[in-house]
Amino acid sequence: MFSNRKIRLIVMVIAGVLLVGEIGMTVVKGVQHLRIERQKQKKAESIRESKKEVADQAEARQKIALWVVQHFEGPEPIKKIEIGKIKKHGLLESSSASVDVRINGDYVISSILLSDGKPEDTFIEPMDDIYKYSNKTNNTILDGVEVIYWGNNE
Repeated sequence: MFSNRKIRLIVMVIAGVLLVGEIGMTVVKGVQHLRIERQKQKKAESIRESKKEVADQAEARQKIALWVVQHFEGPEPIKKIEIGKIKKHGLLESSSASVDVRINGDYVISSILLSDGKPEDTFIEPMDDIYKYSNKTNNTILDGVEVIYWGNNE
């Protein structure tokens, strides 16, 4: 039937196939582990960028609210400023930005143009006459003014 030599050769071939299979599985597991680690890193980076964007938007809203308090006068003191999402315009969002603002829940200022995150005095589009734009600075702080995100334009 089979000689000892043939049996040893068959056993060696089987052992070699098993060894190659085990090495292959180890390589596949290593590649999968690296892929999973890369995905985790990308997700963590995305979360960091998202948190930074949220913080940047919150800081920008504070600056916009201060500008509104400084430049608008009306029959009632400004107690609440709702600031919409900052909309970036142009090719790849590179040209300009604007934001909508609501004062005391009623009065809307549409499309305040922003330059480097700060409102510009050049283009104001009020929806009615309740609060009037003033080029002079009325206040320098936001004490007693609630500043919140207004999800008007998502």
